[in-house]
Order: sequence, then C-alpha cells, then structure tokens
Amino acid sequence: MLASGVYAGHFGHVLSTERSFFGVYRVANDDTNGLRVLFHGSTVHGIQSPDPARACEPLAYYTRSGPIGQVFAAYAGEAVENQVAIVGLGAGALAAYQTPGGQFTFYEIDPLVERIARDPRYFTYLSNCAPQARVVLGDARLSLDEAPDHAYGIIVLDAFSGDSIPMHLLTREALRIYLRKLASGGLLAFHISNRYLDLHQVLGNLAYDAGLVCFLNPDIKLGEEDTKLGKFASVWMVMARNREDLEPLSQDPRWMPVFPVLRARVWTDDYSNVLSIMKFR
Repeated sequence: MLASGVYAGHFGHVLSTERSFFGVYRVANDDTNGLRVLFHGSTVHGIQSPDPARACEPLAYYTRSGPIGQVFAAYAGEAVENQVAIVGLGAGALAAYQTPGGQFTFYEIDPLVERIARDPRYFTYLSNCAPQARVVLGDARLSLDEAPDHAYGIIVLDAFSGDSIPMHLLTREALRIYLRKLASGGLLAFHISNRYLDLHQVLGNLAYDAGLVCFLNPDIKLGEEDTKLGKFASVWMVMARNREDLEPLSQDPRWMPVFPVLRARVWTDDYSNVLSIMKFR
C-alpha cells in the first residue's frame, strides 16, 4: 500500500480518476517529458504542456507538423476555416487551431469529458486558446443532424481511436448527414489511428460509394525528438466533393489517393463487419 502511493505505473502520476457511463478517465502527469495526459481506459485522448509558453501548442495526434496540422495550414485564411465542427473533444487540443473570427463547435457525447477539458487545473486548450468555442453535448450524429445545412467548412471526425468505435458514425447514412452539413468547397477529416482496427478501407469505400475524392496520410515515422515533444504517430483521411476542393493537399506527397476495395460491402446502418478490418499483427 505504501509503495503504491509513489509508484507512477502505466499512467504516470495520476492527478484524477473519474468514471462515467462511457468508461474510466484519468488525468496524469508524464514527468519524464513534462506533459499532462488524458486517458480514456488505456487510450490517450489528449496531451498538453503545462508550460504557459506551449499551452496553445496542439500535441499528440494533432501537432502542426502532423496531418491535421497540414490541413489547417493548407487552408489558412480560407473561408472553410471560419466554421469548423469537431466530433470528439478529448482534452480540446484542436481548439488551438481556431483563428480570430472563426468558430469551432465540438460535439461530445460524454459530459465528463467536457468537465475535464474545461477544468483549468488539468487542461486549458478551451479556456486559453479558444474561449468562444462551443461544446454541444449528446450523440454527435443526432446533434449534427440538427445543425443548419451547409454550415461547416471543415468537419473533423475524431471518435475512432478508442477500443470500441461508434460504428454508427461510419455508415452511408452518417456520411450523408456530414455532406448535408458541409459547405460548398468544404472537406471532411477523419482521424483513424487505432491499435486494433484498420478503418481506411471502410472510409475509402464510403467515399467511392458517395462519389467523393479521398486522400490518406499515415504519419507514422517519428523521430526521438518528436516523441519527447509530445507528438504521436497518427493516420488521417480527408474527403471532399471535388478534387479541386482538396487541391492544396493533393499536391503534397504526404497525402495519397485512396481507392476502394471493390469486394467489400459499404457499411450502412444495417450492415458493418468489424472482423474484416481487424489488425491481427
């Protein structure tokens, strides 16, 4: 018992442990790299530096040198950045990309996640980097369906990194909702890093079925310095109605076109096949 009080363990030095209907959340300090970490189960859902000079630097899967950072850099100053919807809040790292005059809206199913992200003892992305950002609580598919049509220039889907993915967000019917909410010239960005599932063929087939253009960026080769600074390997996909809408990214060799797996069925509200996309190595 005495030893357990000083043993950091897998999660580092735990500052807070709370449970909700959706699982156990831990906020911990990574003393080795000087970072604050949010865990959902054993999955990291956000990292922030406690250093005020780095407080608005997005880390983990969301770094400026990573795929989603490339997306926001490629469209900097464009109208598509004015209104951004993000499914999945985590620690709120994507709030660091909000620009003056823009509006980010996070769609989050778990009220406990919002409470943690807004607690300045733990994370300050929302309070310091984007204090005007909105958080809409509830199932993201239902909440997005109630948003105005053609409201968002960028819709980020960041709900698939955990052990159990919300499959109802990866169906033909869900994609129709996203497209209805997407402004002309806008794009969808999917964060598909996952230890157990390879989601790129699911999304590639959905894009082909809907007549969309789709690109993949597996940013998985990191240097030692990247890791020390809090960058994680990540895999992202983007979709748009026309190739011209993705022109800034299609010219970048880090983004590769995605082609469908024609023998695979498209996921719908009535059909999905998780076994077919499991990673067995």
